[in-house]
Amino acid sequence: MITREKLIRKFKDEAVAVYLIKNEEDGPDFIRYVVSTRDTRDLMNYPEIINCDFTNLMQNGITNALKGINILEGLSVINSKSVNVYHILRGGLNFKVRDALRKAFGYKWHSSSYISSQRVLKEGKFEISEDYYRKFVVPDNATVYTADIVASGVSLNHGIEYINNYLESQNSQLKTMIFITIGCIEAEKVLFKWHKIFKKSFPDYDRTILIYLEGRFALATKKTPLCNLLYDTDLLKNYKLGALLTPEFEHAQLDRIIIGLEACAIYDGGKKGFEPVNHIEEILEFWEKQMEMAENRNLSLWEEYNARFPLDMYFSDIDQLKTGGLDVLEKKKAEFWQGLSKDEYSKLYGKFKWLWSDERIMAARAPGSFLQVCQKKIKYLKSLIADVIA
Repeated sequence: MITREKLIRKFKDEAVAVYLIKNEEDGPDFIRYVVSTRDTRDLMNYPEIINCDFTNLMQNGITNALKGINILEGLSVINSKSVNVYHILRGGLNFKVRDALRKAFGYKWHSSSYISSQRVLKEGKFEISEDYYRKFVVPDNATVYTADIVASGVSLNHGIEYINNYLESQNSQLKTMIFITIGCIEAEKVLFKWHKIFKKSFPDYDRTILIYLEGRFALATKKTPLCNLLYDTDLLKNYKLGALLTPEFEHAQLDRIIIGLEACAIYDGGKKGFEPVNHIEEILEFWEKQMEMAENRNLSLWEEYNARFPLDMYFSDIDQLKTGGLDVLEKKKAEFWQGLSKDEYSKLYGKFKWLWSDERIMAARAPGSFLQVCQKKIKYLKSLIADVIA
């Protein structure tokens, strides 16, 4: 059984909800947040949002995320001349952190640095290639912001190692590292390793802040009990596999059935932002594999949905379809969330009942019912790129 950590709500308004991940081993200077905004929920739940629409939503979401974190961490008082935005190319460009800092805090003097970092699979392990472009102008006593999608953590580790070496070569100091991600627990493993190094290497090092967007997702592995996945790549929403989602993000999963069935919480961010046709083709490839599986296994929609986004917390006994009610949901979710009101649980349970009525559950449990979902999704995806596919 995976050791559970709770999301503790620290702040919420109409624009942002901020949660702290906390356990007894955490020190005061390694801080983990999970933040939810309407824009980041939308860009993750609807993978057909691409290109500038995708990056604009990301900028808006991160702007609100930073405003929320600022209430707890006082980031806006940092002199922008000491702030550097470190871009790990190309995925890091999607986050538009430089622009978000301007909108959130009015920063004017923050600088930017760049490094290319592309991972490749060699002999079953990811390694870094295409890391030749580097452009650094990092101030002394810097607060460094960086952002990227994190799966295996290889690119992140490479990027931090390089900036650490750069600062040492310049005899410069590092004050704070702030990392924003759509990612999994590998992000904090990498960051905590470097946090300990920074504390030893830089006498005035203050803190490391990790900001997950919408959740700390589970990473697909060779042992993950799902079909059609990319191990060390796909970010999964299944809490049984280790995902820790915000209440707002879970509520949004119940907007449409198709949302919980997607392969990955974000897919390939680089393609999504900069190769939109290839991105849609990648999603299409996944769904064509899903359709083949649905045909071969006569798979029900209910079985596949619960494999990717389990609904057992909404039942007292999901195998017998015994509905749990509000009190059961609140009791089960208390293992994962702290600080929610009764009314919020009521709205979440109501949203579940709206999407998964008794009639819809019965239809979804029918053998072969997943096939129609696949066919509908494939038809839609093909319509988006009909003019460029054979």
